[in-house]
Amino acid sequence: MGLLKRLIIILVLLDNFLSQIVKNYILKPRWKIEGKCKQCGICCEEILLKATPRQLSSKLFMDIAIRWISWLFDFILLRVDYENGYLVWTCKHRCPDGKCGNYFWRPNVCRNYPLLDYFEEPKFLPDCGFRAELR
Repeated sequence: MGLLKRLIIILVLLDNFLSQIVKNYILKPRWKIEGKCKQCGICCEEILLKATPRQLSSKLFMDIAIRWISWLFDFILLRVDYENGYLVWTCKHRCPDGKCGNYFWRPNVCRNYPLLDYFEEPKFLPDCGFRAELR
């Protein structure tokens, strides 16, 4: 991994750390995540990144976003889900046993899984080791 890429990821991780402080101690979500990761890698098979309809309809935005995410996170675009508004990716660091081959440098979308929404009940993949409890 190049030096520039690592520097960018360090800045992103610092931003993530500060955001987590705000989310977990200042603006506490209604849901609390319990349990732990089973390290099966199912969540790495299809990584959903949300995009707005306007973003999805912009060829320039899509070209830049796809190139940036592919380069920075080593994700591979599987498809664009226009109906639900997602870019669907997989990760080239997923090992055959499901574990992450790039665990220390994994992106925020991986570090923060499962994501908590302030307004919706958290959703989990089947047989996930995490569960949600209402605070």
